[in-house]
Amino acid sequence: MALLTRIKTSLTIPAQRRVAGLLDGAYASIHAGRSLDFADLRAYVPGDDVKDIDWNATARSDEVLVKRYVGDRKHTIMVGVASGRGMAAAAGLDPEGQLRSVGDVAITVAGLLGWLALGHGDYGCVASLGSEGVFLPRPSVRETDLERMLVAVQRSCTPSSADTQLDQLASVLVGATRRRTVVFLVTGDVTLDRATLALLRRLAVQHQLVHLVIGELDPTAVGSAQRSPKAHTGHPHALDDGLALPDFVGDDAELAAEYARQESTRRQRRRHALERLGVLTAQIDPGVPVVGQVLAVLERMRRGANG
Repeated sequence: MALLTRIKTSLTIPAQRRVAGLLDGAYASIHAGRSLDFADLRAYVPGDDVKDIDWNATARSDEVLVKRYVGDRKHTIMVGVASGRGMAAAAGLDPEGQLRSVGDVAITVAGLLGWLALGHGDYGCVASLGSEGVFLPRPSVRETDLERMLVAVQRSCTPSSADTQLDQLASVLVGATRRRTVVFLVTGDVTLDRATLALLRRLAVQHQLVHLVIGELDPTAVGSAQRSPKAHTGHPHALDDGLALPDFVGDDAELAAEYARQESTRRQRRRHALERLGVLTAQIDPGVPVVGQVLAVLERMRRGANG
């Protein structure tokens, strides 16, 4: 389990404790029925199972009392990774100065979310786009199955992979389950068209949807990245034609300012479109420890649920 082991060993002890307890108790709900955990007593009503009557409490009271229990229901954490050749693009330098691809960062994000689900006793599922379409494995509670899902993502994030079809992945996720699920959609820095937004609207109605965006390397920062004493980047190449980006791209201040302005506008439009759908969205920066960023998103989810 090379991929999952790498993700787990990248966690510091404080981060492991935060991850382990992040969802504790989040899914507990009190309902009538049997479980191992007693909740409270209430008055008997016709139709209650006689086996639930607490005879000792009834003897001390002037009415018949039945027991209620806390039931911990397993949930499914579904991660959809919009894999494809676009995920082989450079995302940027990690905190150690190594160049990482968008797919590398996406695997870390998906693996952490899947491991969190398994640690909480829930089902985990990582769907991805392969050469034969969407790979939608059966949700599982086993780490070996999670590793297999992550390997599938890795294999579909190479320069020779098929083009990313976000609408195809979203369409499959819409019909994946009727049970309300927590769905994390992990993509590159994509532009969402109307058809894809319509699918995401359906997902957001059916499930709790979170969109995590893995940013790509800023071409105007290539020059400074290559001059970094820690960097081992070489010259980033375009996926389509294999041509290296020229050095002057990173030295033209006017070009850099215009590129930053257009990118900021595009991302704001995407964020506003998702906010109108009630979808939480966050950008994952490879230059900052990924674990902390994912934990921050989960904290935002929890605050939103409690608020």
